[in-house]
Amino acid sequence: MKSLMHTQKSITASDAYKATLSSHADIYQSPPRVISIEVSYSEQQQAQLAYFLRLLKQANQENRWIMFIGQDALLDKRLLINAGIDLNKVLLLKNIKNQSKHLLVVKALEMGNCSAVIVSGEIETFNTTIITMAAKQSKTLAFVLNQNVKAQLTFH
Repeated sequence: MKSLMHTQKSITASDAYKATLSSHADIYQSPPRVISIEVSYSEQQQAQLAYFLRLLKQANQENRWIMFIGQDALLDKRLLINAGIDLNKVLLLKNIKNQSKHLLVVKALEMGNCSAVIVSGEIETFNTTIITMAAKQSKTLAFVLNQNVKAQLTFH
């Protein structure tokens, strides 16, 4: 996983999940916490969604929240339940005041009471030093859902 960090600023959900398996590391101790993890999936790439849900399930085992920032980042409730995620530990932060999503992610990470923060957008927007440092300090996974292909996703 360390080699991934030196060669890329972001990784995919499958790379993050596979790295925890290959190193026999616990997701809470592994390097994906310090970088943004891009989740880009479509009907042709359902595996990314499966890896993302596995990472969320692991994060859900902590006594902290899973926070979705914005309605566009929230996944279908049935999908989360089927993945074994306790909905009592899931929060949706609605952006009523139209603050920048970047700022909301930073604030959510800095609070330290989330095991995962999920936002929708382009990875380049959220792959910043301030988000990396906040995620590292709070030991929180930061996921960026690629909104350009999310609309193509079908739930069964």
